[in-house]
Amino acid sequence: MNYNLPEAPVPIGTYVTLRIIDNLIFTSGHIPLTNDFPDQYIGKIGKDLSSEIGNEASALVCDLTIATLLHNNIDLDYLTPVNVVGYVNAIDSFKNHADILNGFTDKLREYLPARGLPTRSAIGVASLPKNVCVEIQAIFGLISKT
Repeated sequence: MNYNLPEAPVPIGTYVTLRIIDNLIFTSGHIPLTNDFPDQYIGKIGKDLSSEIGNEASALVCDLTIATLLHNNIDLDYLTPVNVVGYVNAIDSFKNHADILNGFTDKLREYLPARGLPTRSAIGVASLPKNVCVEIQAIFGLISKT
């Protein structure tokens, strides 16, 4: 299936973007930076960017996460989402961090419609790498192919 995804990101430090242990797949935190969107999602939610833009950034991070899975030859037909942790670069008074992460989990349902939703944490932070508005990491379970 062709998903028309952005290119899978490469690490910007000393780490890997994906690790498999037993039947679990752990992704590193992904950020909304691509060649097509080099600076659209830079800044703080509530100051530089709106919640709607943050939600779009979160959806892009889902696309990048899926691109990473596919780049590593993971078959989406055998995945179930387990857990998502998202960090939102927002002003101190911002209260709708979960709304930002909905962009990721709503998009994830499009890729894995029959697999249910993951557990999730949305955490507000003072800053993120490259000053992006959101960073999200995920854990997936591998389902038996039998």
